[in-house]
Amino acid sequence: MKDINIDESILVKRMIVTFSVLSIMFILWSQLTHLNSYAASYDQVDFALALDRFDLMAMQPHFPGYPYFILGGLIVHLFVNDQVSSLTLFNILFYFSACIPMYLLVRDYLSKTHGILLTAICYSSTYLVISVNQPMSEGAALAAFSWYFWSLVNSLKKNDLLSTILPLFLLSVLLGIRLSYLPFTVGLLILLYKKRKSRQFSSKKVIYSLLIAGIFQFIWVFALVISEGNLKGFIKLSLAFTSGHFNNWGNTVVADNQSIFERIKIVAFDNLLWTGLTAQTVVIAVIYILLFGLFIFRLKRFHFITDHTMQFAILMGGAYFIWALFAQNSDKPRHILPVILLLIFILFYNLLKESRNILTYLLCIILLIAQSYSSFKLLKRQISEVPATIQLANYLKKNEQSSIVYTWEETRVFDYENVQVPHKQIETYDFFLHDQSYYKNKKILLTNKVVEGFKEQGNDLSGKIKVIREFKSDPIFDPVYDEVVLYEWVNQ
Repeated sequence: MKDINIDESILVKRMIVTFSVLSIMFILWSQLTHLNSYAASYDQVDFALALDRFDLMAMQPHFPGYPYFILGGLIVHLFVNDQVSSLTLFNILFYFSACIPMYLLVRDYLSKTHGILLTAICYSSTYLVISVNQPMSEGAALAAFSWYFWSLVNSLKKNDLLSTILPLFLLSVLLGIRLSYLPFTVGLLILLYKKRKSRQFSSKKVIYSLLIAGIFQFIWVFALVISEGNLKGFIKLSLAFTSGHFNNWGNTVVADNQSIFERIKIVAFDNLLWTGLTAQTVVIAVIYILLFGLFIFRLKRFHFITDHTMQFAILMGGAYFIWALFAQNSDKPRHILPVILLLIFILFYNLLKESRNILTYLLCIILLIAQSYSSFKLLKRQISEVPATIQLANYLKKNEQSSIVYTWEETRVFDYENVQVPHKQIETYDFFLHDQSYYKNKKILLTNKVVEGFKEQGNDLSGKIKVIREFKSDPIFDPVYDEVVLYEWVNQ
């Protein structure tokens, strides 16, 4: 395939820049005109309630508090009445700002045209876009990570005070938005190692930098301690939540019964590649297969070892992938979001740095169009399709006033939706049998998550339950609660 000099081909240059800028603006317009206002999960309700009253003990939000994310939502909430929309809009605007560091990251290594193209491809990645359009901290965390990534590379090139302090501060912002991005601390350690090795920093400066980084983290942690009332209560709450996450409901490698190979398959292939990279879209998958083919074909020309930007991207991405594999919920692809961003960045950074092949440009433009169209289609569906948990809440309001419902995490959504039907979160079968005996004159209802939990505890429910109603929504938005089944308990 013919190579072209993009600096000499004005037509190709203009076409690439035009498609890239239009793609970015189209995605931003699509998000702003399709603002998600559903709080359809336990976590989303936690965040929404925090804008009315910040209270860790009341799970508003849950530990570790996500203070900078809530602060951003509160600022937007000054102008937007709805709490969910405020959080979503903060995500959208902050994510849009990430175009700046993404472009600056590659400006010294790629042409302006290639830099804009890479930025547009990263920004328009469909699963990232629809994740940003939810009232969750991941969208803001992606933006904060982009700024942090750039600050690391920038600090390596410069040795002035601002460039030195900025990554220390931005790491605090990142962890204050989403503490589970802790593995990206490895980026700061790499930076300090490189500065010490190149004699930009003395050992004393390295220690001072670590102390300053600790002070920045202390600011938001101290604010959480104050909000909780005292240090003892905060530590007790943090230990309880951390223990629950790793040993009980967090679906980590400790709490889950999956084999390591099954877990790798789910995280790497189902979550990262099929859902994360391609948004479960065959056309996008085919384009990426072709692009990865070009990447592998030219692999010998890439200089990973001597390229500082690639070293940061690969080491931070690898550290977080291992963390996501063992310490995050494998059922939720959103936990792999930063690796998706880094994978796309690594791919196109190298393709556009080394290639002048017209096939590469053509595939990039087709990918931009495909991602933009897929993002628009899913954003439209995201606001028009009522989530399964809220469908159930609406059904209960209209049809089951004389019932009691035993649920798992759905009860948090019921509270937020003002469902008047009595509902309880239940975990064990024995406690359920005891509790339901007090409601002889009520219809006893259970959700499928409760039923699944009872079965996992070794209980046979054959002939004891019957299906009342099923509620479904698109699993790409919430693969855990995309299908909710309401059962009636008939063994009374």
